[in-house]
Amino acid sequence: MTFANKGQGATQSNRDSTYRTCRGQGATEYLVLLAVVLIIALVAIMLLGYFPGMATDAKITQSQAYWRGQATPFAITESEINSTGYGSFMLQNMEAAGPFTVTSFQVGNYYNNSTNASFSAGESKALVVSGMGSHPGGSVYDLNVTISYTKPSGAPDTQYGTKNIVGKYA
Repeated sequence: MTFANKGQGATQSNRDSTYRTCRGQGATEYLVLLAVVLIIALVAIMLLGYFPGMATDAKITQSQAYWRGQATPFAITESEINSTGYGSFMLQNMEAAGPFTVTSFQVGNYYNNSTNASFSAGESKALVVSGMGSHPGGSVYDLNVTISYTKPSGAPDTQYGTKNIVGKYA
C-alpha cells in the first residue's frame, strides 16, 4: 500500500478517483460555507431594515422598560398622547420615602407647571399635559421627560430621563 502526499493530506494511492484528493477542496468548502453565512446575515439585516415597524416597536418596548422599572424617583407606568395633543401620564413614586411633590412636569417642549402633586411612598397619580399639538393617530412620538420635584427634606431636585418616552399617538 502506498501513500501520496498531494493536496491537503496523505491518501491511499488508488486509480479510483474517490480516493484521490483534489487540490484546494477544503479551502473551497470553507469559502462556500462562508458565502452562505454571509448571505444569511445580509438577508437578516435587509429584513430588519425592510420592516421599519419592528425597530419602532423595539424602541417603544425599551422606553417602557426604562420608565416602568429603572427610572427613579418617579416611574411613568402608563402614557398616552392622543392625536389632538392631550397627554395623560401615570406617575408613581418609586422611593420608600415620601412625600415627594412634583412641581413641574415637562414632556418634550410641553409643560404642566400647575402640578404640585404630592406623592407618598409607592403612590400613583395621573398628570395631564395639554396643547401638545395635533398629530395623525398611529404616528410615533419620541419625547424627552424632565420632572422637577421637592424631596421629603424640602430640597428641590430634577429627574432627567436617560431614555425618551416613546409611543404611538392614539
